[in-house]
Amino acid sequence: MEEKSTFWKSAMTYGIYLAVAIIFYNVILYVTGENMNTSLGLVTWGIMAVGIFLCQKGYRDKELNGYIEYSKALGFGVSVMLFAGVLNALYSVIIMKIDPTIMEQVRILQEEAMMKQGLSDEQIEMAGEMMSKMQSPLIIVLSSLLTFAFIGFVISLVTSIFVKRRNENAFDEAMGEVKSED
Repeated sequence: MEEKSTFWKSAMTYGIYLAVAIIFYNVILYVTGENMNTSLGLVTWGIMAVGIFLCQKGYRDKELNGYIEYSKALGFGVSVMLFAGVLNALYSVIIMKIDPTIMEQVRILQEEAMMKQGLSDEQIEMAGEMMSKMQSPLIIVLSSLLTFAFIGFVISLVTSIFVKRRNENAFDEAMGEVKSED
């Protein structure tokens, strides 16, 4: 029972740290006017990957005595990203309230991308209407949570390979406990 409470508490704590790093980077992009730069936006993926790895490693070393199974590392990475997604969703809603032109900038970028793909004006207009319907805070929060969970899953599939560490002495320790009960 103690391990479960440690899992969620640690996931929340590390999720907050990761969210702060991501939000800090996004604020820097916003202040410098580079928030629509997709190349710099990819750096966020790097922050997430390094963050998840460090969170998993920290949890393994500080809470689990240096051992963690692949599946637990994977679940921990996804959980960290869920908590980070909650804070990122709140940041997104707040920044869109502060600067409503952000959604217009996103719409323009998407229209340009659709024009490059050769879509008709009618198709572009329909896509724009759908996007405007999805600008409610609830939709933003839900999509952020789902996106962060998915990204956390994909990144954790890889990072968990490097973080996992099996306790080779687990059998001997368990047998020692059984023998000491006799």
